[in-house]
Amino acid sequence: MASQGHHHGSAAFDFAEQAPRFRARADAETDRYRHLAATLAGPETRTAVDVGCGAASMAFALAETIPGLHVTAVDAEPAMLDLVQDRAAERGTPMTTALASVDDPAALAAAVDGPADLVWAGHVVHHAADPQAALGNLAALLAPGGRLAIGEGGTAPQFLPANLGTGRPGLELRLIEAGARRLAAELAEHGGTPLPYGWNLALEHAGLTEIRTLNELVAKPAPLEGPDLDHALAALETRVEWFDAFLTGEDRDTWARLLDRDGPDWLGRRRDLHHLAIDTVYTAVKPA
Repeated sequence: MASQGHHHGSAAFDFAEQAPRFRARADAETDRYRHLAATLAGPETRTAVDVGCGAASMAFALAETIPGLHVTAVDAEPAMLDLVQDRAAERGTPMTTALASVDDPAALAAAVDGPADLVWAGHVVHHAADPQAALGNLAALLAPGGRLAIGEGGTAPQFLPANLGTGRPGLELRLIEAGARRLAAELAEHGGTPLPYGWNLALEHAGLTEIRTLNELVAKPAPLEGPDLDHALAALETRVEWFDAFLTGEDRDTWARLLDRDGPDWLGRRRDLHHLAIDTVYTAVKPA
């Protein structure tokens, strides 16, 4: 799961505190996840699991678009499962929830309670203590012929021009690099190590076949306006907060000016923000 850097030096993440952001992001991405759910779930799909579900964007997309599908939302954080139950009640969508970590095969097996036709893990596996073992844990949940889909890789979203006229050029690239260092710190805290090869090879090592890659390009040109601009500002604010401890003092001051709505440098008044990203999903099948 994502974690947050603070000045006290820990990369631990307060999920209860961040629940509103998870909810807002999930609401904004409803259409995208419904399209992806229709792509991943075939006519033979009867049971599905969203592991490391967060606000359960995929779980709700599957439950609300695939008739008769039984979906289980699994997360290691009780605060996230509370959020899922709240969203389920608001939407009127039945949703089974279970507490388990991708690092704990026994808990995962108990949470799912039977082989699944589709297992989804979005931006979760790279946070595992042992990503290769975590993929094996997910593969073990599948029925023969079942499909594992993981949202991993791609490129970090970029919204800003290279030179803003304030602070040093390359500010956003350094923010992305700070995120990589925060992830490394998180892994180090619980004795984890990053995957030393690509996700396609990791899926092969997990004993899966028919490996495919889906790339979704997000390319919204400048100027961003309305909801697109709001999304960009919220995404930048969140990342600056999460990666704060891994930014230089100079960059921290620059971001403070850029995100100050009452200041002269506020990004919301610029007309050169864009949105460019690639979201990558890998799929693989458990041999029958």
